Amino acid sequence: MLTIENLPNSPFPIIYLPKESRSSRNVHGKSRGACRPSVIVNGYEVMCESGLERKVATVLATDPDVLDLQEQPPAVTWFDAEGNAHRHTFDFLATLRSGVRIAIPVKLLSEVKRLNFQATIDLMAPQLPRSFADAIKLITEEFLPLDIVHNADLLKQSLRTSNPDHDELIKKLVGERRGATIGQIVEISRLEGFAFQAISRLIARGSVRVINNARISYLARVELIRSSVNEENA
Repeated sequence: MLTIENLPNSPFPIIYLPKESRSSRNVHGKSRGACRPSVIVNGYEVMCESGLERKVATVLATDPDVLDLQEQPPAVTWFDAEGNAHRHTFDFLATLRSGVRIAIPVKLLSEVKRLNFQATIDLMAPQLPRSFADAIKLITEEFLPLDIVHNADLLKQSLRTSNPDHDELIKKLVGERRGATIGQIVEISRLEGFAFQAISRLIARGSVRVINNARISYLARVELIRSSVNEENA
């Protein structure tokens, strides 16, 4: 939950505390038997009510298309088929770099089926105020394969580190050896674990991508994304 940076001229780390959650309600209320996780996104604490929500928040936080993520945004009103009014609070509101805003409910697939929740979404979607969001995206555990969650956790941690010199060297090596494995880049760089950290950091920042969206490991093959290649040739 803390961001730690070592300054070049100081042996002591500077610790930045996260900004308070923007949730419209208190997700982490007092409880004797519950321990609820949270994720730091763009400097804000994003509170989660379950492990599944934490996984979703982490994956979204490391998606280069997602500009901002807010948990528990203000509730919206919708009407059922009989004309009865209801209030619903979505789990997340994601703002994409394109400007599109997506309201996201997170539920277990078994709960979706039991509640026939998809039918509820179909009713809510056309009633959604465009000032609030442009669309609704239901996310269940089936959208979160283990490799995707693994990669998101790894990329989230990598963004807590910084070493521009390592990053430039790794970008150069990856650009020269398109399709090389992470293990090969690590060996050539002679930076050992710092090279793996730099590769993860560059993937998280959108400069390098894993070919075929593979699990990030020493066996995965990587390449510079097109914008980075253009920057190198400029």
